[in-house]
Parts: sequence; C-alpha cells; structure tokens
Amino acid sequence: MRISIDIPPDIERALSRRCEELSISPSEFVNQLLEWYFFKRKRDIPREIIEFVNFARKKGVEKAKKCKYSDGKYCALETYTRLDIDAEPQPIHPYECLFCVYYLDRSIEEKKPKPDMREAEKAYMLAKLSAKILVKELGDQLGYRPKMKIEKGGREIKKDDIRKLVEDW
Repeated sequence: MRISIDIPPDIERALSRRCEELSISPSEFVNQLLEWYFFKRKRDIPREIIEFVNFARKKGVEKAKKCKYSDGKYCALETYTRLDIDAEPQPIHPYECLFCVYYLDRSIEEKKPKPDMREAEKAYMLAKLSAKILVKELGDQLGYRPKMKIEKGGREIKKDDIRKLVEDW
C-alpha cells in the first residue's frame, strides 16, 4: 500500500532532523511510527490486566442477569431514575452492574427457607398451657380469677399433658 501525506513545513523540518539523528530515511521512520502505534499497544498490556478485564466483564454480565432490577438487557432502576422520560432506555454495560450499589440477587430471595409452622404451633400450645397453669396456681395471690371457658372436650390440666407437650417440643 502506498500512502502520500502532506506535511506542513515546520513538521517536515522536525521530521527530517529526527531522521538524521536516528540515521534512517523518513519513510522508514514513518513505517516504524505506524508499527509502534498499531502493534505496540497490544504488546505493552500485561496478560494479567487482560485476564482481569475479561473476568470483570464476565462477572458484570452475570450480575446483570441475576439482578432483581434487571432483565439482562436493561436496568429498571436506571431507566426509571433517568430525568429525560422520552429518552430510549440504554442497554446495561457490564461494568456498571459490577459496581452497582442497588444490586439484589434474585436467587437468594428464592432460596429463603419458609418458616416451619409446626414449631410455632408447638410453642403456641406450650405458652397456652403455661398461661393456664399460671392462672390456676397464682390467680388467687394476684387477686385475679378469670372465668375459664370449657371447650368441647375440655378437661383438667394434668402432668401427663405437660410432659407430652414438652417431649414433643
């Protein structure tokens, strides 16, 4: 490929001076300059930095897919907080999601364990039984004697009932 360049006179003098110092022709100097511009950039970047950037991009994409406020392409929070309502929503950039302070993982919310109601029922029955015993034993001393309703199949509280509830606990 052949390229012709119009160079202003002051730059031409500086280029000629530089070529004389290096003892090369101006065309070789321009070739080396172009090689440096296009190839040196890629050679100078350490491999660790390239791996880090790729890893950061991958994690940003994962966070965008897992975020509660994102559908993988657009961020709902960013779209709704934009001042210009008529503007089109901007696609998510992985680095924005990587450092987002509003990130909420969808999978953590789905994995929350449901409370075990059997344990709550046992605690309720034990509390109810202990309240009945407390009123029966200490009601006279406190000056409080509520009317106790007899439920269907109601009966006296026995030590066996207490043992059974405590053992089931």
